[in-house]
Formats: sequence, C-alpha cells, structure tokens
Amino acid sequence: MEFSHHHHNLILVCSFFLVFCVVASEASHLKKHFYKKECPYVEEIARSITWQHTSSNPQLPAKLLRLHFHDCFVRGCDGSILLDSTTTNKAEKAAFPNLSLAGFEVIDEIKAAIEVECPGVVSCADIVALAARDSVSYQFKKKMWSVPMGRRDGSISQASEALSNLPSPSSNFSTLVQRFASKGLGVHDLVILSGGHTIGMGHCNLFSKRLYNFTGNGDQDPSLSPSYADVLRTKCKNLNDTSAVEMDPGSSHDFDTDYFVILKQKMGLFQSDAALLTDFHARKIVDKMVDQDFFFKSFANSMEKMGAIQVLTGNSGEVRKNCRVPNCPLKKNFYKKDCPRVEEIVQNITWLRTSDNLELAAKFLRMHFHDCFVRGCDGSILLDSTPTNKTEKEAIPNRSLAGYDVIDEIKVAVEAECPGIVSCADILALIARDSVSFQFKTPMWSVLMGRRDGSISQETEALANLPSPFSNFSTLLQNFASKGLDVRDLVILSGGHTIGVGHCNIFSNRLYNFTGKGDQDPSLSPSYADVLRTKCKNLQDTSAVEMDPSSSQDFDANYFVILKQNMGMFESDAALLTDDKASRIVDKMVDQDFFFKSFAKSMENMGAIQVLTGTSGEVRKKALVRGFLSLLIVSLSY
Repeated sequence: MEFSHHHHNLILVCSFFLVFCVVASEASHLKKHFYKKECPYVEEIARSITWQHTSSNPQLPAKLLRLHFHDCFVRGCDGSILLDSTTTNKAEKAAFPNLSLAGFEVIDEIKAAIEVECPGVVSCADIVALAARDSVSYQFKKKMWSVPMGRRDGSISQASEALSNLPSPSSNFSTLVQRFASKGLGVHDLVILSGGHTIGMGHCNLFSKRLYNFTGNGDQDPSLSPSYADVLRTKCKNLNDTSAVEMDPGSSHDFDTDYFVILKQKMGLFQSDAALLTDFHARKIVDKMVDQDFFFKSFANSMEKMGAIQVLTGNSGEVRKNCRVPNCPLKKNFYKKDCPRVEEIVQNITWLRTSDNLELAAKFLRMHFHDCFVRGCDGSILLDSTPTNKTEKEAIPNRSLAGYDVIDEIKVAVEAECPGIVSCADILALIARDSVSFQFKTPMWSVLMGRRDGSISQETEALANLPSPFSNFSTLLQNFASKGLDVRDLVILSGGHTIGVGHCNIFSNRLYNFTGKGDQDPSLSPSYADVLRTKCKNLQDTSAVEMDPSSSQDFDANYFVILKQNMGMFESDAALLTDDKASRIVDKMVDQDFFFKSFAKSMENMGAIQVLTGTSGEVRKKALVRGFLSLLIVSLSY
C-alpha cells in the first residue's frame, strides 16, 4: 500500500513535469519582436486601437483579459474563441461560460487595421494576447507585461470543449489545481491569475446559491462574510437573478491588489475565489499578493506562462485573414491538372451571353451572393424544387433571379471537357466574376476554387438568411457577421447595387407610407423621391427601376456617389449612412480604383463562406438537379 502511494506520487510528479516541459518548449517558440521585420508596427497599432476603446469603455480590460484566458484554456492560445458558429458546428462562443464574453468587435478592428499594414502576417491569437495586455495597461499608460509572439491560429472551435476545459466558478480547490495543472500551470499561477477578478463583473446566477441555497437547505455559504452576503442579497434578489455585480466592490475598474484584500475578508464573489483560502500553500500566496508591486511582477510572469499554453507555432495552424472564420481552403488553379481550360470555357460562354444581354451581370452577381448567404457557396441556389421540397429558388427574394439557362449551357460544356470534375458552385462563382468583367475585357477579381456542391436547398433557409432590403444597419451588420464578413464587406458588397434594377414594391413604402401615416422616408432625397413616384405609381406596383439611375449597366463607383446624395434605393442602402464607420468607408469608395480593389477582396471573402471542400458535398453532373449520389440517397430513404 505504501509502495502504491509513492508510486502514484511519482507518476503524478512525472506527469506534471512532462506538461511543464511541453509548455516550456512551446513558450520557447514565442519570441519578443517576432514581427520586427514583417510587421514592425503591430504592437503600436494594437495598443492605439485598444486604448481608444478602453478610454470610452472602462469595462473592456476585464472583458479582453477574460477573452484571452478563455481562449488559452481551450485548445491553447490559438484564437479559437474568436471563431463563429456555423450551421453544422457550435463554436466555443456558444458555450454557456462564454455567452457573456465581449470585445470581439475590438479584435476585429485591430485585425482589419493590421491586415492593411501587413496582410496575412499577424495571427488573431497574438492580437488577443496583445489586446488583453494593452487594455489592462491603459490605466498605467505603460506595458504591464511582455507578450512574446509567434502564435498561429487554430481552425477548430467546439462548444463542448469549452465546457470541459474552462474552470468553473463553483469549483473547489482540488478541482481548480487539477484544471490548471492540465494546462501546465501551478498553484502559484492559479492564485495570481485569480487576481484578474480585481476588475470586471460577475453575474448573480453564478454565485447566488451561496446566498440562498448553498447545501440545498435554504442556507448561506459559511465561507462568505455574512455582512457582504447581506449586501449581495440587495443586488441578487433570487437564485435566477442574472444582474451583474462588481467582483471587487467599489474598485472594479482599477487593476490593483484589492481582490486579495477582500478575499482575506471572505468577500470573494465565487466559490472558486473562496476555495483559494482552503489550502495552506495557496493562502500564503494570497497573503504575499497584497503587496501591489509583487503582485504586478507575479501577474506578468503568470500571464506570459498562460499565453504559451499549447500554442501553435511554425507551420502548425494558420494566420487567419478574418478572426471569425478559418482561412479559405480554396485555391488558385485548383483544376490545373484535371480541367485546365475550365476558366476559358466559362469566360467564353459568359461573355458571349452577356454581350447579348448586359443585364446578366447584375443577375449572376446577385445569384452568387444569394447562394453564398444560404448554406455557404455550395450551388444550392441552383437546385430545382421537387414534389416534396421547395428549394431556395422559390423564396420571394430569389424569384427575380435569372440566367439559369446560361449556367446549364456552361455546365454541359465543362462536363464535355472534363466530366465529373468541376462543381456547379465553382462555375457560379466564375460566371459572376466573368459577367461583371465583360465590360472591362479582363478578370476583375480572382476566383479561388475547390468548392463542392451541396444537396440540400430549402426555401425557408433562404428567407431566414438573406439580408432584407428593409433592414437597418445593426441588422445588416449582424447578418454579415454571421457569415464571417465585417462592416467593410457590408459596405463594399452593397456597391454591387451599381448595376441592376430594383422592383417598386420593395421600396415604394419609402415613397408613400414610410411610418404608416402616408409619409415619405426623410432619409431619401425629396427630388429623387419625386422621380421614383413617376415610375412607381403605388405601393403594389412591381415595375423595375434602375438602382443606379442612368448607369445601371456600368459597373463603377457611382453607387457610392448617389448614396451620399441620399439616392440609395432601398432602406438597406440608406442604412449605410447611419453608422459613422460605414459612412467613412462609403466616402473612400467614391474612388473607383480603390473600390475595384476593395470589391475584389470582399468578393473573395464572400466566395469562401462555409464552403464544402475535400470529401464534403459532391460534384453535380447537372447544375439544376441533385447529383446521382443525392438522388440515390433520397430514393433509399423512402
């Protein structure tokens, strides 16, 4: 029995030592001034934006510090906390402990600024580490700890892993020690990093059990100061109350040692705080941390250790272009071996048909957009309805789409050249590009390929996912963000309205009955409204009107010119002027060369939404019907 006990301890020590060695090895791959050559101003950019936001939002340091902590404890510090959920996967963000996280838009803004300065160089994981440090440092106007860099971004994010890895606010001491040890962190780090609770808020439902029903008998936690419990009960009315309460009363915006002072007074908010006093060694560390200089030095060391947990470095992982979505798995020259003439075939037929019908450019651009916003760019917009299923085509926003016969013609030609190789989704992406490019007789943007076709297409999903022309700015931004696109993409892609027509019934409420009182939308130019009323006689009129008056077949920057003159046709157009940042982007897009470059980039971003690649999906033989494999599966299911 004695041998067994010593043997167990030996194994435990060895396992801790192994974890420490792994973390130490990973930390050695991170370096100070990692981006010195490729992005020398990265820290300056991150600090400037973080400090700007922190100056107007004193709660931000706690948010960004917690964001970094929650990132590192799940799959290591790989930026996986930033990834958005998809239709097939709940990301870490969706896990209960992460639902109250915030600051994602600050990370997005920093990333966008750094991408302008040095595209494809700085990882989102490094940006999170910098933002956490800089937001806390704002109070002191100096760096509070070093952030060695060189992390790479992960592409996997699962809510279930967050639940199983993040320490719980109701954990006892041994559970906390075990959870930290699994990340290569010791008791010292546990106590010191808990000191981060000196800033920020806690929600009542995470600790009110300590006030009202600690052991299930309607009792109070005896380890909580009775007088402090009385104060907390005035803020947390019952067990289900979700009100926010300062974790460090009266000092929740100041990063200091007050957490350890109140902890010794039994005023730690969570059970996990109180748990630190239940261990002799941890309690001694708490006593030492009351010294502010010593705490700051210790916190700096522990943050550097935490920031090195299971980091991806070197060739592991990737550097995400957009922190919310993994990089596009699509490639240039994807069909170089199997179908080298695919782009030539698609361009020839598209240009021939567009020369006969200039309206096709707007139709195909819109079709590609509508495809990508529903289940990703998987060609599901092309699928015909069946007796048992209404497809995306049947949804009201898609009923005015056209050009399917041209897609059929191109698919037949590509199949004759290289049967079963090129997906309908890739063909649609090429047609959208080539139809717009006909005007310039040169490709206006690159189309990365490798998409596979989806076999599911439902009318209801189109209605739920497509942005509405009646949307306000916040709704539009939320819709685009759900697809991994940001405010810049929203404004730039709206520029597609420089070609094509809109139907009166979609916007005539702005002319005749905007608020239900027979009034006109005040954000619409009165003189332009007069012109529109000559074309749209009433609310039910379905006549087609140019979205870009007198220039609806020319792909140019005129949309942004008329938008600034309050001549955007839809409410969703006018909405772009209601936000300062979006409005500034509109101003920049008046420069046509800049718009074209920006549009190319945003089209590449859009064309990568939730793509099926590798062995996912299929390559349909016909564009407008399900592939053989899909039909077989459907027939077997009946």
